Amino acid sequence: MNRVLVIAPALLLSLVLGGCTGGAAVTPSSAPAAASAAASGGSPASGTAEAALAQAEEGQDLGNGRPVVSYDGLMVRRRVVIAVRSSLTADLPGIRKVLDAAAAARGTVLAGISPSVLEPALLQQLMPELVVALPSTGTRDDGRALAKKAEDEGAEKLGAEHFHVLQTLVHDLRFSIRTTSPTALSAAVDLEGILSDALGNYDTTVGDGVLSIDYTGPLLGDEIVESVRAGIARQARTAPSAVEVKPRAETGTGVDMATEPPWDPVVPEAMPDHAHG
Repeated sequence: MNRVLVIAPALLLSLVLGGCTGGAAVTPSSAPAAASAAASGGSPASGTAEAALAQAEEGQDLGNGRPVVSYDGLMVRRRVVIAVRSSLTADLPGIRKVLDAAAAARGTVLAGISPSVLEPALLQQLMPELVVALPSTGTRDDGRALAKKAEDEGAEKLGAEHFHVLQTLVHDLRFSIRTTSPTALSAAVDLEGILSDALGNYDTTVGDGVLSIDYTGPLLGDEIVESVRAGIARQARTAPSAVEVKPRAETGTGVDMATEPPWDPVVPEAMPDHAHG
């Protein structure tokens, strides 16, 4: 795994150039882990990172933390993310606002994404408390520019210690089902909570006789995808096969997981200071 590392005074910008990283299977909500960290004297942010690491280490079907993924092709995409390592007392909402302002100045929008989108080795070393994803068209250079802008706008004063610009794999899925009552089905699915447990964040669209649920986040193992299909079908009182799984977008370049190399075990280390390039 190659990388380019640019370090500003007291603030690191790291850029992984070679190979892509991947996310681990999503497991049920990490809220209990965060609550446990708070109860033991740790910060909620620290609990979030620890919960993400636990998520990444579970379901290691291939022996390297990557789940078995047969829902691939256009359903798996490469995305650039910015992982922020911060102090224990960092103002994470404030750092996010600075990043969002930097993105808006460049005419783009950032999306929050689970830290478990990172491969376990990176997640274990970096322990980022905040990770944001660039749009599908975003490049590493775009991420580096946003991180530099956030640094210039005072992110360090808010507790940001390092910005790591990384390329990773994400699932970009759409679950859809035909139903006579899409609004009622959407409410029933939300009430049951299986999607929030398995997916975390998702977007729901109610159409004419169709309920669509969009997910972009860490790679999901086949078992989790099937559990989501079963959960939706249960509320619709139909078979899981009635729930279609397809890409959110039919254009662009997807990833064939059968030919995707394993995660690179090399973890980026701190480099001597360099001037901004």
